[in-house]
Amino acid sequence: MALTVFLFLAGCDTGSPESEIASSSKNPITVKEDLVLAVGKMDGGQFDPKKGWGMTQIRLTHSSLLTIDSDLNFVGDLAKSYTTSEDGLTWTFPLRDDAKFSNGEQVTAEDVKFTYEMLKEDGIKFDLSFVKSIEASENNTVVIKLNEPRSTFVSQLTEIGIVPKAHYDDHYSDNPIGSGPYKVIQYDDGQQVIMEYNPYWYGKKPQFKKLTFLLLAEDASLAAAKAGEADIVYVPPTFAEQKVEGMSLRTYESIDSRGIMLPTVPSGGKGKTNDKEVDIGNDVTSDLAIRQALNVGLDRQKLLDVALDGHGKKAYCLCDNMPWFNEQTVVKDGDIQAAKEILANGGWADSNSDGILEKNGRKAEFEMYFSSSDQLRSDLSLAVADQASELGIQINLIGSTWDEIYVKGKTAAVAWGGGRHHAHQLYSMNSSLRMNKGIDNMPNYRNPKVDEYLNKALTATSQEEANKYWKLAQWDGQTGFSGIGDAPIVWLVRVDHLYLANEKLNLGKQPVHSHGHEWALFGNVTEWTWS
Repeated sequence: MALTVFLFLAGCDTGSPESEIASSSKNPITVKEDLVLAVGKMDGGQFDPKKGWGMTQIRLTHSSLLTIDSDLNFVGDLAKSYTTSEDGLTWTFPLRDDAKFSNGEQVTAEDVKFTYEMLKEDGIKFDLSFVKSIEASENNTVVIKLNEPRSTFVSQLTEIGIVPKAHYDDHYSDNPIGSGPYKVIQYDDGQQVIMEYNPYWYGKKPQFKKLTFLLLAEDASLAAAKAGEADIVYVPPTFAEQKVEGMSLRTYESIDSRGIMLPTVPSGGKGKTNDKEVDIGNDVTSDLAIRQALNVGLDRQKLLDVALDGHGKKAYCLCDNMPWFNEQTVVKDGDIQAAKEILANGGWADSNSDGILEKNGRKAEFEMYFSSSDQLRSDLSLAVADQASELGIQINLIGSTWDEIYVKGKTAAVAWGGGRHHAHQLYSMNSSLRMNKGIDNMPNYRNPKVDEYLNKALTATSQEEANKYWKLAQWDGQTGFSGIGDAPIVWLVRVDHLYLANEKLNLGKQPVHSHGHEWALFGNVTEWTWS
């Protein structure tokens, strides 16, 4: 009787959910089945691809036609495979038969067709204007026809999460239904997101059946780790040396680049950001000498040492070391004398000896916004402003929310970021055709030659041909959008993604991370184990 009571009480344990698997010995093997994570404010997009959910390729709740493996290869996800016609205009995707949404309904070609047509019509988060038609043909196959070849289309195929046609509406975020390995069971705005294993998931069954995301600021995340309340936390470089019992620092290389977005047109104009009318232009940053001087004069290694505590690498573009990176854009940086010569040749001089240059009665002074909730952007912005003062450029820093930054950002510099496993952002950030579209081309940059190269890269029928034009758009020997050219964005550093994780947690083989530490870690979540 005493043994029966003991076993009953043991069965009523309310601690962390774990299962016991019988072994050949009398001692059971304990397997942890839930994780608590604090990796940032990862609820942006509210689970809806129309609002941007899943754009960084990590879709715990949704799956897409294709995905990227740990070696950065494009492979089938919802699609068993895919083929393209020789002219690059027809893409065919036979769907797998075992894919179901979290409500148990099968994912069909009609759902894919609906999702793509809905996003094409919206046109804000995804540019699908080049898509001619989407057909849901027999045998559960999707056929997408393009108006012209699109070399980066394969990347969008990994970023568009499929939604159910029968259940999608304006309130979809309140009850998202997807076909990824997890489903949202609770969302407390600004506090937490709780996900549970989707029993209809067609892929490898994850060891962890429940994920609780704490939507905490970075200092609060670290406090949660020290209190033993989180299994994984993201840490900015300034916190990287913190010691937490039972946790170890995990460091992952990324193509997550950070720099300064600089308006390229004078003040007084109007434009749009996220479909809202905003003021555009800045009379100081629109001067090419200012932008080029910052590219040459800022010391990237010192920025790494001061703002990132050495956890990263120098960056000269959005795609350093990727196949489409133009190595000719690498410059000798930290060259204060060269920067001062650029400024002097541009007509800037310190006539009153106050340490700030002037030109035509206007000081070399401008505002720079950064996300006040992002310790890394804050530290980097402070270091940039400090170095810029040595060049005679006064940068006044403003910490703010992204909502305000998107309203004010086209009239001032912004601590900007990006970097994906594909080249499409080179187009979206620098093409004049993307002005006033979402948050694309925030500097309002226009260069006809660059536009020509970008369009040729987009419509190339092979990756080799596309890479040729991506490189020329950066710099063709005379012009380009890189720092040695028009410099609408001066790229400075590539940040390592740093996490404190429980020592018992094996995170598997991680690919090079893309921009956004919130999701970059989770591409292989079904491979994670606890030992």
